Amino acid sequence: MRYIAIAAAALGMLRASEANVMCNPSVTGYEASQTPTGANKMVNGDFSNGLEGFNTSGSVEHIPLAGSDGCSDSDSVIQMIAVPQDEQSTSVYPVESTGGSISKRDSWTSSSMSTTIKSLTVGAKYAVEFYYYVVYSPKANTCRIQATWDGVNIGNSSYFPVVLIIGSDWKKFNGTATASKANGVLKVSVACTAGTAQVYIDSISVTKATAAAVISTSSTSTSTSTKAIATVTSTLTSSVTLPGAAGSSSSSSAPSLTTSAKATTTSATAATTLSSQASTSSSAAAASTASSAAGSSSSAGSTSSDSGSSSNTGTSSGSGSSSNTASSSDTGSGGSTSAGSSNSGSGTSNSASSSGSGTSSSSAASSSSTGALHAAGATVDATILVIAADSDTAAAGSLGLLAYGIPYETFVVAVDGSDLPPLSSSSTHGNYGGIIILSSIAVSKSSGWGSALTDNQWTALYAYQTDYNVRMVRINEYPGSKFGTTPVGSGCCDSTADQSISFTDVSDFPTANLKAKATVSTSGLWHVPASITDTSTTKQIAKFGISTGYTSETVAAVINNFNGREQFVWFIGWAPAWSLTSNYLQHAHIHWLTRGLFLGKRKTHLSCQIDDVQIATELYYPTGLDDFKIQIADLEAHVTWQNSIVSRMPSGSVFWLELAHNGNGDIITSTLKDQSGTCDPEDAVYYDSPNATALEFQKELGTGTDLWPTGYETYSWSKACSGMDSFSSWFTKTDNLNQFAHLSHTFSHMSLNNATYHDTSREIKFNQAWMKQLGIDQATLFSAHGLVPPAITGLHNGDAIKAWMDNGIVNVVGDNTRPLLRNPNNPYWPLTSTVAANGYDGLTIVPRFSTAIYFNCHTMECTLNEWIATSAGKGTYFDLLASSKASTIRNLLALQSDPYMFHQANMHQTTVTSITIGTQSGQMSLVMSWTETMVQEMMRLTNWPIQSLKHDDIAQYFLDRQALDNCNPKLSYSFSGDGTKLKAVTVTADGNSCSVPVPVTIPSGSVSASGGSIKSDVVGSEPPIQWVTLSGSPVTLSLSSPISISF
Repeated sequence: MRYIAIAAAALGMLRASEANVMCNPSVTGYEASQTPTGANKMVNGDFSNGLEGFNTSGSVEHIPLAGSDGCSDSDSVIQMIAVPQDEQSTSVYPVESTGGSISKRDSWTSSSMSTTIKSLTVGAKYAVEFYYYVVYSPKANTCRIQATWDGVNIGNSSYFPVVLIIGSDWKKFNGTATASKANGVLKVSVACTAGTAQVYIDSISVTKATAAAVISTSSTSTSTSTKAIATVTSTLTSSVTLPGAAGSSSSSSAPSLTTSAKATTTSATAATTLSSQASTSSSAAAASTASSAAGSSSSAGSTSSDSGSSSNTGTSSGSGSSSNTASSSDTGSGGSTSAGSSNSGSGTSNSASSSGSGTSSSSAASSSSTGALHAAGATVDATILVIAADSDTAAAGSLGLLAYGIPYETFVVAVDGSDLPPLSSSSTHGNYGGIIILSSIAVSKSSGWGSALTDNQWTALYAYQTDYNVRMVRINEYPGSKFGTTPVGSGCCDSTADQSISFTDVSDFPTANLKAKATVSTSGLWHVPASITDTSTTKQIAKFGISTGYTSETVAAVINNFNGREQFVWFIGWAPAWSLTSNYLQHAHIHWLTRGLFLGKRKTHLSCQIDDVQIATELYYPTGLDDFKIQIADLEAHVTWQNSIVSRMPSGSVFWLELAHNGNGDIITSTLKDQSGTCDPEDAVYYDSPNATALEFQKELGTGTDLWPTGYETYSWSKACSGMDSFSSWFTKTDNLNQFAHLSHTFSHMSLNNATYHDTSREIKFNQAWMKQLGIDQATLFSAHGLVPPAITGLHNGDAIKAWMDNGIVNVVGDNTRPLLRNPNNPYWPLTSTVAANGYDGLTIVPRFSTAIYFNCHTMECTLNEWIATSAGKGTYFDLLASSKASTIRNLLALQSDPYMFHQANMHQTTVTSITIGTQSGQMSLVMSWTETMVQEMMRLTNWPIQSLKHDDIAQYFLDRQALDNCNPKLSYSFSGDGTKLKAVTVTADGNSCSVPVPVTIPSGSVSASGGSIKSDVVGSEPPIQWVTLSGSPVTLSLSSPISISF
């Protein structure tokens, strides 16, 4: 329990007994709810009556907290905690023993709750759904959610990533159970092989399953589809979450998609058996077997004989290693054998062990083509089809597309099979411009492991590729002849080793603008290295480095060209929801898949906001010092440094710091200096600090008491008074002023959670008047409509929000460690306030990341001490920076434009100890050393220009992305008459109209537009973006340099 207490106390996390009651539970009595209403068979699934009707074991507690639905049900959740044995004061968990010794895997602990579901139809399938929220998980890949029905496993979540600071979001769990009797027992557990986990559970439902497959259409994370797949019509809402906890090395697990019951039968059992990395890891045996099935489809007109052998033997432990045992031999007979079970077939292999006497045609052969020429004169929708065996895996394959804004659909295949979506609508129109397949769609069947797709379906996909010049990406695959490779060794790596991965050849995806030879870690991503066996069809583009058990470099990814059918293959697990590495690597296959021509854009923004400028801060360490305020020399040091770092950044880069001012700090300094009566009033604004409130306290409108002193209604200090402070006067020189961006942080930094309209209005008006007096409002980079709320308070105070908006403040920053301040549907959208959640409608809340650079620190020693004391940090300041780099670079590679939070004390430079960050040495403020770390790492990995945005522009950037996504824009490709060139694209949207321009990225050159207007946007070496204005008609863009198609 020690870990939970540390997190709660140090990071402000709510403990069970301290949970904020945002909405009152509506308890109606358990007996009154015994008869479920509608199709839901679950009783008390929203926990309005606490844990009545449930049996529990371990640490299970009812909490009156707003749950997955915000405030629409009883607003109660269940907290479950799993704790390792050595952290428990008393053991209440079973420990299995073998031969008198306890292994790491045996030492798992869990907490669970179970309930009886009544009035079931025997033989019917039921969809079990609930939401879960990972509050705390200090170790990756050791804990997860499990659900059983009458003792039979019906689903598992992905293993949790590291979550040290609240920043994840509610995720949906899906499972399917078959009723063997009228009453069934549902059990939900949080289980750990090691480590600790704290999880909330909410909104359990049990409904009869009818759907067979799910398609979701999205370039956003919220989408609705009514597209029929066989007899299936589904409506889907997907909630995608990216990490919000800056400073931690990883964050939330892969997001989930709401899916139909049959289509989302989880393959987590496969992950349990074959890979401790769950959805983030390659399952060697399953992937090998499923890939064999995928590769055994007959290809009309050609036959391929495969020879080779592979073996995969690993060890498993609760620390994240993988236990895989498999061997395969492709001898041209189409059979494969893998330890575990056996199955005979004629020319196909789709189980964990198979042998056959027929001849197998490999996927390396070209699939049959229905057209005489590839895509001759065809049009192809540019939407990407993502195919996976479960929704978490599908989400992992689509997060990169979401980042770019590329339209995509996810297709989740049921264990017992699903019809493919229609791949084409005519012989000259294809429905998908690219296909991404994850883990060979491996599922566990009664006959063993195999692909959920049939041989005919694989053949159909390959034929579609050939007919329409569509490329395919394969992620988390097992090396084999179908990829022109063979495995090397048994897979890598457990928690004791790491193996680097890097690009060896980036020439096939130049618009990705990535650097070859730049290594990144594969920690947490199980993989099976490969070597190439068929150089005529296969090209290496990435490698694994030397590591334990691997004395030479091996192949990590390849591009195949099988007679014109092209595929890009990764031999590594995938987890962009938390992994820097996955976020880095995915840019390669996205640009290759689309040939650098897609609807969407890439912009890399790094914006650092400095709060509390003008006021002094009580320092954390050392204690006993006077409150600290930076000096003019610190500002000037940052001017010099900003010029230096921009000169070293890629062409097109722009970087500055943005200062958030509190004018009362200037007035405090000036009035204390005034000996001549210049200042009137003679005192700055002083008041007793308001009482503390809960973090998400929602104030009742019209309540509260004014704290400001009487008589302070209008800002009346003269410029002579405010100019007595030389620090504030420095900004009156235009050249100085325009070295930075500027916005308001309120006048006195009053906590606004329980503030009155009157006080809040004065906080805004006084600061606006002070900034006008000093000329700050005339800065080139001034945000007149923006605000950094003091300590991010007031965002559930309708009176405060109204006061902001009445005074022209319409954009404020939030805090990504607080899920209620982020858009729950899409991390690339802002949150818009509502009366229900915030007390007032219409305020734009921009997401913002915190960092491990603490507000009350001015030196490395200070922030290191606070990091160790409050955030379980360890090591040196360089370890702190390394931890911050892992999360921040992941955010930047995920194209998240959220600004980063710093404070004025962090800008102290003049007396600090010298430090070396990469190529730079000297005295650096905390802001400098943090920024140098991030910029230099991005420059090591990419050639992307990095740009800062002022606050108002950041808000507009988020608003524009939301408006664009809501237009449902689409792109289609047009090929030349002989199919050898991709010559044009056509842009459409709902009603062929959109309030914002639609970005279309092209690989190079320019375009001519028909039907609308365009604006070209070229930054540095990035591919050109064409901003297309839709005004009621489709717009066709003809490429000045048509793209040649490989055959």
